[in-house]
Amino acid sequence: WEVMLAINIPLDQDARRADVQASAARLAAAEAGQVALALELQQSLAGTLAAYEAAGEQEHLLRTRLRPQAEAALRSALAGYRSGRDDFTTLLEAERQTRSARAEHLRAQVEQRLRVAELERLVGEPL
Repeated sequence: WEVMLAINIPLDQDARRADVQASAARLAAAEAGQVALALELQQSLAGTLAAYEAAGEQEHLLRTRLRPQAEAALRSALAGYRSGRDDFTTLLEAERQTRSARAEHLRAQVEQRLRVAELERLVGEPL
């Protein structure tokens, strides 16, 4: 009869515990970073969405109110100039206001499209 007995004595238990704790700390840091990134993305998305809505409202006001008013003023100034009621500077001022309204409308459209592109970038797909 022969009997053999083997015992493993873990001498590096402290090192293993330190490795486990370090891994847990790295995992917690990575999760915290992920949460922070998600919050940052959410804030950026909310800000861009608000800017898009503001640009849309501005574009709507320019399209429905300011441009038609400026174009009506130009038609009125042109009719007044033709009939001799208004002078040429009034006509030029009306033309300047009409061009300015058109330029503002185009700027608002560009701003709105830029915000759509930013939203698409944040979402990661076309809207």
